[in-house]
Amino acid sequence: MSDGSPRAAGSRWLVGLSLARRGIASAWASAEVRRTYVQLVLVLVALATLLDAMGIWAVVAWTRTAPDAGWWTIVAMVLLRIAGIGIVLLVAPVVAMFAINVAFPFLADRVFLAGVRQLSPARADVLAAAPGLPWTRSLLHATLRLLAFLALSLALLVLSFVPVVGSIAGPVLQAWRSALALAWELLDPYFDKLGLDPAAQRAVLARHQPALLGFSLPFVFVMAIPVVGALAFGLAQAAIAMLVLEVVEAESA
Repeated sequence: MSDGSPRAAGSRWLVGLSLARRGIASAWASAEVRRTYVQLVLVLVALATLLDAMGIWAVVAWTRTAPDAGWWTIVAMVLLRIAGIGIVLLVAPVVAMFAINVAFPFLADRVFLAGVRQLSPARADVLAAAPGLPWTRSLLHATLRLLAFLALSLALLVLSFVPVVGSIAGPVLQAWRSALALAWELLDPYFDKLGLDPAAQRAVLARHQPALLGFSLPFVFVMAIPVVGALAFGLAQAAIAMLVLEVVEAESA
């Protein structure tokens, strides 16, 4: 049984952070990863950039103040605008990933399996041969995840309307939630190959949450950078293979 103490959780967080660094190095060393990475990133950059532009435009439009507004209203709207844009930048890449996993699931599958093959060709062959979930079930699972993520993100945006405290708490909580959502999306090709239902997937995420947060938080902040941040997703998708092999599967070995 794993130790659930804060100290143990912090240690696992550092393990996840280390795996992110090592996973990137391993992924980039693979010619197959680099080749499949380009296909995935081109689609993701276009979609994430579009979502960034639409979201920022909406936030700016909603936080305009009247010419005769008081100073307190102006300050509140400025803080809300900053928080809102921050949330948009954290949400857009994850939503783009949801969309890609629904519309082009083979892109993420290829990058993930290429990352596994770099570390363990035998395990990659086993996963590649697995039938996985039916496409309709996979689509349903992804759609429900997306709706839940959007609902919570909207709630955090509303939280940002609370003066001062909300403008800080909203983006902080959104970063945490985006990191968990990112980890789930990165693991989606793996879960799909194993044929896991949503309850089983949540159990894996809960069991390894500190390590997954340590792995995905750096990517969340990098991916929040408009346009160029989305370039990190392909590497994250391949790098998660190291966490799967050294943490998730090592537990049941």
